[in-house]
Amino acid sequence: MQNDAAKTLQHYLALWMDPSPNRDLDQLDKFTAENVIFRDPIQEVHGRAGLKLLFADSHHTVADSDVRIDGIAWVDQSRAFVKWRYAGTIRRLNLRNWSVTGMSDVRFDDSGLVASHEDHWDLATGLFEHFPLIGCLLRRLRMRLRLKS
Repeated sequence: MQNDAAKTLQHYLALWMDPSPNRDLDQLDKFTAENVIFRDPIQEVHGRAGLKLLFADSHHTVADSDVRIDGIAWVDQSRAFVKWRYAGTIRRLNLRNWSVTGMSDVRFDDSGLVASHEDHWDLATGLFEHFPLIGCLLRRLRMRLRLKS
């Protein structure tokens, strides 16, 4: 089954990475379970319809998006970790040259379809530190908490 899951993951990631506003998100029906769950530090969506909205919104949220896959590690036949880097301009915040590195935990159901996609990335350094007031506070906090040698 891992071979089927690997093919499914390849197609799924291609849709996830594609910045085109014209990508065919109905293709997600072939690669995801009907009750698929997506989670990241900002939001959680349930079901294919919610996932399609999220993927469509990503084009409007991040301009000039560039997603790079750095590696994929299979835990077993039903779970893979995907290391990635996501970069672009966050339009809603006018945040240029933004980038974040993260890891996705992708799980497959018994049919080999994506059942869940959970993104792990640091919201503080990946987003909040770009804001003047909160960014300054977070950088100071990190400096105070660092190991003193």
